Amino acid sequence: MKTAVKSVRTVTAVALVAVTASTLTMGGSAHEARADSRPAAGTPATGRPSVKSTTDPVVLSASPASLTGSELPCLPTKFSVSMTNTGTTSLFADATLTAEAPITLSDQVFSTYLPAADPDRPVTRSVGVRVPPGTPSGTYDLTAVSGRQRVVVPLTVQAPPLPGPGVDLAYGRKVTASSTHGNFTTCAAVDGDSDYLHWGSGYGWNDADKGVFPDWLAVEWPEPVELGRIETVTYGTPARPAALQGIKNFDVQVRSGGEWLTVGSYRGNTLDRIVTTFDPVTADAARVFVHASNSADYSRILEVEAYAPE
Repeated sequence: MKTAVKSVRTVTAVALVAVTASTLTMGGSAHEARADSRPAAGTPATGRPSVKSTTDPVVLSASPASLTGSELPCLPTKFSVSMTNTGTTSLFADATLTAEAPITLSDQVFSTYLPAADPDRPVTRSVGVRVPPGTPSGTYDLTAVSGRQRVVVPLTVQAPPLPGPGVDLAYGRKVTASSTHGNFTTCAAVDGDSDYLHWGSGYGWNDADKGVFPDWLAVEWPEPVELGRIETVTYGTPARPAALQGIKNFDVQVRSGGEWLTVGSYRGNTLDRIVTTFDPVTADAARVFVHASNSADYSRILEVEAYAPE
């Protein structure tokens, strides 16, 4: 059975429940925990108290315990902050959210109503994390504070991959499209996942205009890169291969000097992975321009990869 915890302060005849530490502090110093901290040994895991205590009932936590991040625009990261009321009285609670510069967060304050429920019912906020371009590699702290509780999630920032043999230069880069359908996103076409089994979870790009062509998907770079190969992975499964639902007629293009150059043209395609090699071109964008699909309804692309000349 859990120990009931509650702190009440009366201000102008209104009872306010203050969010303080859920663990014992000594000498008035705040208790700090990593995101993977666990309750002290012997702490009951279930049940609701029958006797009131003077300790704050709100438990603050965050997950995952650590993160990796990158400045690449299509590789956003996030973490979750939770507050749980372990007491017998419903209340409101606040948590402040900060990040070590230059990292920024989508939210700075997490305020919520916490009902008294048995079993305990956490309330969770998903917090986006942005790594500005040019952020040095290293570890940065993301911090959540509620009362005297302090939870830290370390973020490891990784530098974007440098051009080289076998390096997919499209990975995580900015992507635009003619349209995007449902839970599919343009970024899903440059996330490094070309497994058709993940298609149903939105791992790929699907245009939004049924039966309307042309459609296009483009990858962009902030500075020109040298390209020599582009690989396009369209959607197909063993039961319904690309010959039935993949892209059929399309052009592979690169943008050089502000102009789109066609480096590969395909008609009647039935393959799920199409490899286009060409003479080296310095370009700041590449795109797949679709004129028709084998299913005659949507354009479906699992992944677009771009490589330097070999």
